[in-house]
Amino acid sequence: MSDTRARLEARAQQYQEWMCEEGYRARDPVWDDQADTWDVHVKYEGATLLLVFDVDDAGFVRILMPNFWTVEPEALPAALAALDLANKKCKCAKVHLNARGDDTIAAVEFLDQGDQMRPATLLRYLAMVVNAAKFFAGAMQEQPESMQPA
Repeated sequence: MSDTRARLEARAQQYQEWMCEEGYRARDPVWDDQADTWDVHVKYEGATLLLVFDVDDAGFVRILMPNFWTVEPEALPAALAALDLANKKCKCAKVHLNARGDDTIAAVEFLDQGDQMRPATLLRYLAMVVNAAKFFAGAMQEQPESMQPA
């Protein structure tokens, strides 16, 4: 195991422990061979989030909420409008469509602060991801009936 991979595993384990100490369910880090990342699955405020630690950029952390809203083809214009609104209004977190354009991903990306990183900061990032997803969902539900899927 490379030194970088081992250091990232330890960092992912630290984040996982913080989540558990804060009362959230977080699984042990899992190595993703395809992406060369350590991934930690976390249950946070009713959502399943993924913390991703990338070997190719060891100081970078990504928090994802994948596949939280399926987009039907006829709802694509409404989804694009909701994405735009969520990304304008929400701090730090962004909502994206997947490569196929049929599902959504909310994300926050940040530079790990090493020993200066604190659980409270991590919790704030997690809340930002969930907030962006909720904002998007609210915008989709407020669309005129003609823009909503049948």
